[in-house]
Amino acid sequence: MPAAFSSRLESVFGVRIDQVEVNHIHGLVTNGVSEEFDLDFKRDLYGRSDAAKRELAGDVAALANTAGGVILIGVDEDDHARASAAPGVDVSDDERARMLQVVAAGVAPMPPLDIRAIVGPGSKGPGYFTIVVSRSTRAPHAVIVNDGYRFPVRNGATTRYLSEPEIAAAYRARHTGEVERDERLDVVDLEARNKLNQAQGPWLVVSLVPDLPGALEVTSAAHQEFSQRHQSKDAGMFLRMGVSYHRIRTGRRRLIADGGVHGEDRATYCLLECHSDGCAVAAVEVLDWNTRREPDTDGKPQLVLDEAVVAGVLTGLLRTAQHAVRAGAGGNAMVRASVVPTNDHAYEIGHNRSFGLGDSRSSAPLGSVAIAETVVALAEASVEGPELVQSAARLVDELGQSFGFPEMGQISRDGQIRIRYWGRTWADAIKAWADRCDVTVTTETL
Repeated sequence: MPAAFSSRLESVFGVRIDQVEVNHIHGLVTNGVSEEFDLDFKRDLYGRSDAAKRELAGDVAALANTAGGVILIGVDEDDHARASAAPGVDVSDDERARMLQVVAAGVAPMPPLDIRAIVGPGSKGPGYFTIVVSRSTRAPHAVIVNDGYRFPVRNGATTRYLSEPEIAAAYRARHTGEVERDERLDVVDLEARNKLNQAQGPWLVVSLVPDLPGALEVTSAAHQEFSQRHQSKDAGMFLRMGVSYHRIRTGRRRLIADGGVHGEDRATYCLLECHSDGCAVAAVEVLDWNTRREPDTDGKPQLVLDEAVVAGVLTGLLRTAQHAVRAGAGGNAMVRASVVPTNDHAYEIGHNRSFGLGDSRSSAPLGSVAIAETVVALAEASVEGPELVQSAARLVDELGQSFGFPEMGQISRDGQIRIRYWGRTWADAIKAWADRCDVTVTTETL
């Protein structure tokens, strides 16, 4: 589901929107539920004529431009817009795909939505479609009509079109929202980095800010659940980083886990900050390979292994996106990945795949923080699979570009694992994970 919804719709259906079944739809008829600004009934499937396609595009755009909501196909209404019957419609994967194509072709920009078919247990008869549309931070969404654009919004149970001044105001609001999210990313990222023990390191930091904020209450129950999820767990999840969360605590509107002990001012080894609005930061110390091999390395740049960077970004992105979803955030998210050196020490990106020896891949050492940013869909980045790999690849490749090479190599932007760029430390683990999550493993090289 593309986003969290208000308690109003959940109370109408009696369950979360993604858990609606046939009996919940029949309950709308029994209770005489009325259409509202976030709920639209359709007795029949949208037709295939140009007018019917514009109607579907307009209905979706109107919800995205207002507060989000649900179009329920297969439910009839009376003269007062109350659910009066639920005859259902023929449901199929082909029809779902057709509706998605119509929206993609008829609405600009494409809003976040999900179309779900609902049928009874073992039923081969009529069913229902729910078109779940998120409140969009990319509004206003235009409906393409001939060679022009119109901007629909919900007005109670009906639809109207924005005037020219309203369109201008909507675009200003979009820009303002983007600026505010950028500023929020700077704040949560810097606050977390200031908690790190930068006498150690270097650190790999992943910070995420969702477009649509969540609302997780920091309570004793939430603290206990957070502790159970992270206490004594490896920071690398399915790719073990060798460091675990030991100290669980709270901060203002956030839950915090790190690898330190009580009484320490700074986080050591790893840090996880999960904010009540769905923002999150995951940081892990990535060892200097030169120090591991030669304790006396004064004057030499630190050497950060490329596999450690990829593992940290891949698992950090998953962990932060999953928190955002748990907090009720939705839509897309801005993500920043950064490598933070030890007290501004010069460092390089390299590997140890040559018989365990550390080799630099960098054209020159870097003495400042390396940064990469991208936008991800929370619904994809919070699930282990190819889409997570695609998003992580954009970040790690951009980090590599700061050191003079175009791609990191271990993962590809089309969501595959390049196994030849993984050494003995993680090769078996990443392959096992890929097999479990339907991620393609390839032997291709750059």
